[in-house]
Amino acid sequence: MRRAFRAAALAAVPLLVMTACGSVTGGPDDRPLVGIAMPTTTSDRWIDDADNLEAQLVSLGYDVRLEFAENDPAAQVEQLEAMLAAGADALVVGSVDGTALTGVLADAGDADVPVIAYDRLIRDSGDVAYYASFDNARVGVLQGTSLLQGLGVLDAAGEPTGATGPYLVELFAGSPDDNNATFFWDGAMQVLQPYLDSGVLVVGSGQTTFAEAATQAWDAKVAADRMPTLLAAYADGRRLDGVLSPYDGISRAVLDATRTAQATQPVVTGQDAEVDSARLVASGEQFSTVYKDTRQLAEVTVGMVRALLAGEQPEVNDTATYDNGVRVVPSYLLTPQLVTQDNVERVLVDGGYYTAQEIGR
Repeated sequence: MRRAFRAAALAAVPLLVMTACGSVTGGPDDRPLVGIAMPTTTSDRWIDDADNLEAQLVSLGYDVRLEFAENDPAAQVEQLEAMLAAGADALVVGSVDGTALTGVLADAGDADVPVIAYDRLIRDSGDVAYYASFDNARVGVLQGTSLLQGLGVLDAAGEPTGATGPYLVELFAGSPDDNNATFFWDGAMQVLQPYLDSGVLVVGSGQTTFAEAATQAWDAKVAADRMPTLLAAYADGRRLDGVLSPYDGISRAVLDATRTAQATQPVVTGQDAEVDSARLVASGEQFSTVYKDTRQLAEVTVGMVRALLAGEQPEVNDTATYDNGVRVVPSYLLTPQLVTQDNVERVLVDGGYYTAQEIGR
């Protein structure tokens, strides 16, 4: 459904350049040029983010240059350099590596080109003007709470049931070069740690630190390669009861690996409400995902761009949380929502994010 939306949006404006890695929409005129740098096309959510940003900016009359770096930090630097050379008036950056852009963003600062960090905080740079994202610590809290609810340790209202377990679980974290991954992990562990300390939850593999649980580049293949080593702890016939997963692509890799390893699937969390995982949530195979409406995030970001290009201050709702190592970046944080089999249709279908057919309803 949203692929068709993008096609319609692109058809509405003259196309200057289109390549496998990027596009320019708009025309050779005096309209502001906004560069959008996205990390990868390997995840549906980043394609959707780009679709929403591009369509909304074009609808306001801006020219847009869109690039995907395919998880290559050096490629993203080159793409941003090209955007600046093309005369970009503002940059929206979903970074591949939040620590690798200091030099090129300094060039943007020297040229008075404002930079908005999109969903991933860019670190070690004083040239990041604003940050648009979701409440990332809340995402982790939702994931940790959902895991406990799926195991029966908490009830639907989040209250303890008195279940003592022990429940055997495994932990996955996001990419160590993505600042959000730490927020997700810390939020989840805030919820889970008391149950790990009391023995209600037991990590069968013993891998309990962020470094051990991290998944480079959020790559589902990295997660799939890790799973056999984790499942080796269950060779004695013990059952894996649950998995903390920070992202739907990792969730699907976990489910694929355990599908052949044991008769019953573990409780698995997720994030981004990607269509394949939304379908698994609807069928009950994946217990939950955290929904972040990229349409709203695009709207907030476009509002920031519009304000900055008009010489105004964008609206923010957080000026304390996101210290990137050089400055606290003013931020607008949206509220994430937990999606389970019980509310998947109401949230994702009734909300217009997917059709019933897309999620198998």
